Amino acid sequence: MATLQGENRRLSEQIKRLVRTEHELYQFQEKLDDQIRIYRHLYEVGKKLNATLDLGELLQIAAQFVLYQLGFERCVVLLYDPGTNSFYVGAHDGYYEETIQARVTGLRFSVDDPVLASILADRERVICAEGCDQDDLIALGQALRMAEYIAFPLGSEPQQPIGVLIAGNSVNSGAYHPHIRSDSEFVVGLANLVSQVATAILMRREIQAREQRLKQQAHASERIEQELHVARRIQQASLPEAVPALEGWEIYPSYRPAREVGGDFYDFLELEDGRLGLVIGDATGKGVPAALVMSTTCGMLRAVTQASDYSPGEVLKRVNEALSTRIPANMFVTCFYGVLDPGSGSFAYANAGHDLPYVRRGGDTEELMARGMPLGLMPGMLYEEKEIILGAGDRALLYSDGLVEAHNPEGEMFGFPRLQALVAEHAQGEPLVDFLVDQLYSFTGERWEQEDDITLVTLHRVAR
Repeated sequence: MATLQGENRRLSEQIKRLVRTEHELYQFQEKLDDQIRIYRHLYEVGKKLNATLDLGELLQIAAQFVLYQLGFERCVVLLYDPGTNSFYVGAHDGYYEETIQARVTGLRFSVDDPVLASILADRERVICAEGCDQDDLIALGQALRMAEYIAFPLGSEPQQPIGVLIAGNSVNSGAYHPHIRSDSEFVVGLANLVSQVATAILMRREIQAREQRLKQQAHASERIEQELHVARRIQQASLPEAVPALEGWEIYPSYRPAREVGGDFYDFLELEDGRLGLVIGDATGKGVPAALVMSTTCGMLRAVTQASDYSPGEVLKRVNEALSTRIPANMFVTCFYGVLDPGSGSFAYANAGHDLPYVRRGGDTEELMARGMPLGLMPGMLYEEKEIILGAGDRALLYSDGLVEAHNPEGEMFGFPRLQALVAEHAQGEPLVDFLVDQLYSFTGERWEQEDDITLVTLHRVAR
């Protein structure tokens, strides 16, 4: 009988242990199911967070997860405002009385406010629940109308705070919402959510910053294009509309602007007694400033030559005096000015620091030398004058530095020696301008990006 009773007790204890084990397994399964459910929702939340660039929508997604998936009564997200160095309520959700809700919405905490000291100092989660005795944490809970809460800082860099996510319950939440403990199951889920929210906010900021940079670049490009358009209009308006016809002479101009407008110019000035003034020049710089200086120089040259029968050196001297007080100190103009007498072939000229023209006589090519400083550098300059006689078949080439400074793919410059040799070897038939341009393109290659204006003017006395 005693043996039977002992066996019954042993079986009874085993049954109790099995029941307890089953209960524990059931509780474990419930926790596991809850965790699986939370992680599934976190996955869906992550997709939603990555799909929106709207900050308000992003924060609302996070707040609703805190309320409806983790079971909290209230959620508040504080965001850092670098402009005021403070935190403001970026989003909140949960039940609040209307008057209390307005107060919570308008809350703002200085970055030095003691109520955030513990959260910002350690950059770790902070729990204020039953038994909390830290005055700063209690004060934050009172401000947010939460009797217990858990706060997570958004972001891990103390020098670059993002915000704080706070989930909690009021004093009247009762059994409807989970009590907050450090070992609560929802802590891991909340930590995952905070990480996703911080990443989404940083990604959004980076995208916005990139978009802002692209907008600024677009505005800058648009402004540059407008300036280039203005510069081209100024430049085109300053160039001659037609080439003068002189019996026994051929004149060929060629102007090839670069994308970024430079200061190249040329002009033909009709003078007394059927003579013709030929001008080629280059104002330093690019864009509108260069175009304005170029236009001013052209206007002054025309005004001076029309005012009186000045020699080439005197013309450049007078233009230099006027320009020296009218253009920026860091700008100047190189300019070659020659006067042709079509009947005699006399060509008198002066040079203000411009690239030396070439003259081909028979099989020889020579430079037209004349000393003089560029226009606009300083007043009181004198300009040397020279004169040659162009005979039948002779050619003169005026050009800008864009031609000789062009580079091929290997970085080699077109250069003065090459240009002089090409002028010497040029045969009759094809205009010298076309020949030189073809040689330039052959030298630079198809992918050459023209960096400067290229201007050429040829003067040819036709053989009779």
